[in-house]
Amino acid sequence: MDQSKKSVLGPRLFVIAALAVAAWAMVHKTGVANSDEAGILLQLPEHVGEWRGSDILFCSSRECNAQYFAAELADPAACPECGSPLGNMNWAERAMLPADTGLVRKYYARAGNRDGIHTTIVLSGDDRSSIHRPQVCMTAAGHEIAHERVIRIPLEGRAEPLEVTVLDMVKPFTRADGTRGAYASYYAYWFVGKDRETASHLARMAWMGYDRVFRGVSHRWAYIALSGGRDPVSEAHLQTIANFASQLHPALLKPE
Repeated sequence: MDQSKKSVLGPRLFVIAALAVAAWAMVHKTGVANSDEAGILLQLPEHVGEWRGSDILFCSSRECNAQYFAAELADPAACPECGSPLGNMNWAERAMLPADTGLVRKYYARAGNRDGIHTTIVLSGDDRSSIHRPQVCMTAAGHEIAHERVIRIPLEGRAEPLEVTVLDMVKPFTRADGTRGAYASYYAYWFVGKDRETASHLARMAWMGYDRVFRGVSHRWAYIALSGGRDPVSEAHLQTIANFASQLHPALLKPE
């Protein structure tokens, strides 16, 4: 077999083997203990460098489904439109995610800059299905994924870079006058488990299977996501993601 075929088959065989282990582990749950341990803190800082965070609240009513900045509300417990309770999940998230799923989110903005970053952490509960492949949700919401890549972000005091998957997306829309347009955005994410970190959903599943089979434990995994608008003819958003993530990452680490 020539070297080029070996270089292609090697990673594929690893993924196939890893997924086989993960699938076996998901079926054979005997002797596997769910652990409350997580690899990061379920909280977001008030500031990330020059970025200032604002809490976002959603109306729990499916018909209303409004969202607000908490600081702008006189009563952050009730929707000013319909009076329904407000929370940090929108209606679809409440309906889809298991009840013990942990979730925090903020919108970060810089002074004089209109483009902010929506930041979310989702932490799985006893039902580890709280976290799934992000591409499924993006396409279901009407986004078209124009490009997908992994960027490597240097971190101060750490030899290995942080790997983050970035989806460049486009969402078509129709204006009131009937003309068509498209909103260009990005969605960046990575996963963190107990002593694990990866930008790959497949690698996360493989690590979950490994821990179940060889350690007899299922840890809580977290999913960190950054999203915002982008210039469709520029890759400047990649540097924005790198700058923000490199400053956010230390704030999420659990104390030793």
